Amino acid sequence: MSKLTCLLAAPALLATFISPATAQDAQQAASEGQADQQGVISYTPADFASAAPNTALDMINRLPGFTLETGDQVRGFAGAAGNVLIDGQRPTIKTDDLSSVLSRIPIGQVERIDVIRGGAAGIDMQGRTVIANVIRKKVDSFQQVFSLNDTVYAETGHSIPGGSYQVIQQSGDRHFDLQLSRGTSYDDSVGPASRTTLNVKSGDVLFQNADTEADGFVNSLRANYNSPLAGGTFSANVLISTDEFKDEEHFYNDTTNEKYVSRSANDRGEVGINYKRPFATKWEVEVLGLSKLAKGTGDATGDDGSSSLLSEVTAQAGESIGRGILRYAPTSKLSFEGGGEAAFNYREQSIGLTLNDQPVVLPASDVRVEEARGEGFLQGTWRPSPKYSFEAGVRVERSKITESGDTPLERSFVYPKPRFVATWSPTKTDQIRLRVEREVGQLNFQDFISAVDLSTSVLSAGNSELRPDKTWAYEVAYEKHFWGNGAAVLTLRHEEITDVVDGYPFLVYVDANHDGVPDDANNDGQPDQQLVSGPGNIGDGTNDVLDFNLTLPMSKLGIQGGELKVQSMFQNSEVRDPLTGEKRRIAGQRPNKNQISYRQDLPARHLTLGLVWFAGWSERYYNLDDVQSLDLRNYWATYLEYKPTPQFSLRADIKNFNPYSFSIRRDIFDGPRGSSDLQTIQIQRRYSQVMGMLTARWTIG
Repeated sequence: MSKLTCLLAAPALLATFISPATAQDAQQAASEGQADQQGVISYTPADFASAAPNTALDMINRLPGFTLETGDQVRGFAGAAGNVLIDGQRPTIKTDDLSSVLSRIPIGQVERIDVIRGGAAGIDMQGRTVIANVIRKKVDSFQQVFSLNDTVYAETGHSIPGGSYQVIQQSGDRHFDLQLSRGTSYDDSVGPASRTTLNVKSGDVLFQNADTEADGFVNSLRANYNSPLAGGTFSANVLISTDEFKDEEHFYNDTTNEKYVSRSANDRGEVGINYKRPFATKWEVEVLGLSKLAKGTGDATGDDGSSSLLSEVTAQAGESIGRGILRYAPTSKLSFEGGGEAAFNYREQSIGLTLNDQPVVLPASDVRVEEARGEGFLQGTWRPSPKYSFEAGVRVERSKITESGDTPLERSFVYPKPRFVATWSPTKTDQIRLRVEREVGQLNFQDFISAVDLSTSVLSAGNSELRPDKTWAYEVAYEKHFWGNGAAVLTLRHEEITDVVDGYPFLVYVDANHDGVPDDANNDGQPDQQLVSGPGNIGDGTNDVLDFNLTLPMSKLGIQGGELKVQSMFQNSEVRDPLTGEKRRIAGQRPNKNQISYRQDLPARHLTLGLVWFAGWSERYYNLDDVQSLDLRNYWATYLEYKPTPQFSLRADIKNFNPYSFSIRRDIFDGPRGSSDLQTIQIQRRYSQVMGMLTARWTIG
């Protein structure tokens, strides 16, 4: 059976495991406005009254069969979209993710949330097959929201406090909100640890105790304004933030003492504006502009008792985007849109490395990368009947990347990106979606610049010859709603990838003076070269994905207010390793994601209880002379939320209450992998701490 045949057979297989909704269930869902033949399911705050949600984010997290995706951190505007709209449009900001935006919409401002499957008239699906659209109320209101939180590590007693203040004003169609916040960031795998180093040839074993700590903060100001303007709608978003993060690792025993500390500090600013206006009868135009700037510094020190290392990094990056869209809907069943986007991006970074106060020459250590990119697009959506919808379109991307500094180079790329989506809704509770699309990855500017991990002494060399990966994606999804708020979604996807970006060995010229002239230490007329490892294009590959989401209301099983959610994802990629010639998984890809969560609402006591189990993840990275394996197993968390009034809530979380296992293994060879012997096996095991989190929230108005 072919892969495509397997994809098309998937809905029938899923249907054998889930009993169809009864006629009574379908009638109940329709009467509540939760299902219709147009592929739009609407939910109001009343549907989740027993849980007393605080924000739009709380509602989003409870939508049956829906998983929030906050978007990708990529250049440009279109490719970074998440799967939630607010009043029919995407927030014109990129630095602020969707979960943060949704958490600032109080539940009192939410009229409803429409979950749109396959497309709907007047809705830009942002290239996705499922979108949630948060519709806000148009009533005059003024609210203030205060929140305080604290995170405490049980074993060390280390505390990370945070909080925020927000003001929201709604006056007719005009909306304004402003938030000042101090957020926290942390690595929950830190704590007591151990590291064992085995010399494979001699059999000698070195055992070390270890301590790790990693946390920081983010101070930010966010503002949003929406208002009618000249027959259309104008919106503006502003974000200013500063953040710091520190990561420490300490390895020691009676005879050794190693310490590695890294610090980073960043300042960021972003402003985005959007204007949308209908004209004539069936036309609409939308334009937006966005600009953001970031500056940062970082330093890392390493000392093993016999030598010391110092790495210092300075970086600056910016992005400016202009985008215009013209939409035309000749009928309620047919619509077209076309437009273009222009963007300019840059990153300038320098890194210096010293060993015992002596400078170490690094390839591509002082580089500026610029990209001028343009994209034109055209697409059409046709809904011939309530049961069927079709979307077809194409985007054409052209970019020019210019590098200066240690590796001067200029390259241009042109890529067409066609897309086709078909949706069939045979009943009010069932839908099948088919997608075929050519996706083009983006080159990470960081991959053009060298980086060093002092604790492992691994160099990732910048590669100026990178090309973006290209993927043909074939996807089919089956979604079924049952038992009122129950839902199951099965998605199968096959990907054919060219120019996979992965760990790659390559030769670079040595330029110790950074004058653009390669060194010639032997005076033989041949420029000095060094074999290094870094990101590169290693050939073609494939990836197969199975994704299953289940929302199971427990009321049908006699447990009122209970809900079970299951999220399972399995994927298997294959690519040929450039050093060993063997087929393996694409580096950094997690083969599976399995999570089960249970939530129990007790409205009479104003309580919600929750329990989460996450199976963990695995990652593998393949460098020139080592393989790094990261494995996390069995993460548990629980929470209790108390909401005595709509204006106050208190939530307590306990994470890692059954400490999980986290290991970092390095297989180190005495030369390039595939042609060298295994020299050392190093295994670090971390024992996660129990973490307590307490959050209090007050709403005034």
